[in-house]
Amino acid sequence: MRIGILAHSFSSAFEIYKAIPGHEVFIILSPSPHRSAWTSYFANLARIARTTLKGLQLLTTGRLIFLRGPLHDAKSVSTLKNLNLDVGLHKAGVIYRDVTIAAFRLGILNHHIGILPAYRGRSVLEWSILQGDPVGVTVFFIDTGIDTGARILFSEQVDISNYRSVTEAKQYLFSLDKVFFRRALDLISDGDQEFQLNDASGRRYFVMSKLFTGVVEQLLL
Repeated sequence: MRIGILAHSFSSAFEIYKAIPGHEVFIILSPSPHRSAWTSYFANLARIARTTLKGLQLLTTGRLIFLRGPLHDAKSVSTLKNLNLDVGLHKAGVIYRDVTIAAFRLGILNHHIGILPAYRGRSVLEWSILQGDPVGVTVFFIDTGIDTGARILFSEQVDISNYRSVTEAKQYLFSLDKVFFRRALDLISDGDQEFQLNDASGRRYFVMSKLFTGVVEQLLL
């Protein structure tokens, strides 16, 4: 399959790139919404230089794409369509628009650190712990909403009992993206996927207050 990793940072995308052999994979870098296009471009050049100096695996020719504008920009969408991509992997800090999602034959996958449909939105790891529910990861095809994409590939509980802070536990769950993306792509390639329905029956959560986060920290201990 032809895979596009959508990211602002080369470093985060490269970790996924290395973990999904057997596919035609493109790293597609768009400017960070918090930086100018030129600042984002030079920051990524510096990251690429560091990767090269460390002697890590390099990308083959034509597998690194720099977009000049946001992912929903007409030129960006045209570039995505011309790549004839099957699946996108979400690693960019944006909410996607229909025109971007439609540029991928099957859609864009997200690695969500919460169990859907019960836990949508922000701080879902913290809210799960506070309410005594399982912590885990869901891989699903996104839509233009907040964790409302109807097609869930799989959800899996993850043991975080070895972690003593919310920050450490979240970093661990986020680091599993390359593992779960690879598993998702294997399922799709083998034709073994049976989608679960994300019926949006759960609640959408927002950033947890410091007071409640302190309670969660104690529960982890």
